[in-house]
Order: sequence, then C-alpha cells, then structure tokens
Amino acid sequence: MFLALCLRECEDEMICDLAETYHILNYKEYPPLLVGTLLIGLRDDSRVKMVISGLKMPIERYLTAKAVDELSFIAWTHTKDARQKKNRPKSILAALLGETKKEEYATFKDMDEFQRMWNAI
Repeated sequence: MFLALCLRECEDEMICDLAETYHILNYKEYPPLLVGTLLIGLRDDSRVKMVISGLKMPIERYLTAKAVDELSFIAWTHTKDARQKKNRPKSILAALLGETKKEEYATFKDMDEFQRMWNAI
C-alpha cells in the first residue's frame, strides 16, 4: 500500500532514497513487498516521508528556527527599539517557509496625486 502511494506521489524521491539508503538503483528488479518494506524503514526525514507527510523540511529544522525566533524576540523586547516598536527581528521560520510578508506601499509625486488616490479608496 505504501509502495503504491509512493509510486503515485513521489516516484523520483523514492528512487533517490532507495539509491542513497540501500544502494538500489533499479527498484523494479526487487519484489514489491521488499521495496515497500524498505520504504517504510526509511528515516523520518527522508525525501519520501517528507513528501507524504507534506513537510517542507525536517521537523528539527522547524523547531530550531522557531526557538531562534523566540529567543530573538525575547532579546529584542529588552531594547530601546522594542519600546519604540521598531526593528522587530524578522522570523527565520517564516523565511524558511516562504511566508515573508511584503509590505505594500505607494508613493506619490505630489499632494494632489495622493488626494486622488485617497478619494478613490
């Protein structure tokens, strides 16, 4: 069952993991039951298990990034910048996950252009 799921969802990753871990270059030469058993035995941070579980990176990396983010925030709260609510540290975890927010802003040549945009909003 797991073999069928891997073949459907992540055959390329499966081939890489089998080659790296077991030195199997052509999984089709082996009995399906054996290949399925070997896939189940892969470590949790293998390519196959990452794809199947929907993770973008190993859980240890999530936890490490989150810990660094929290420590950075705690250190920042003891600064002048925190009292002025500026220069808050950027999240490493958000950057790793591709969740960084892009600030949206507009610039205007003069006050009339600003007023036209303001009225339109």
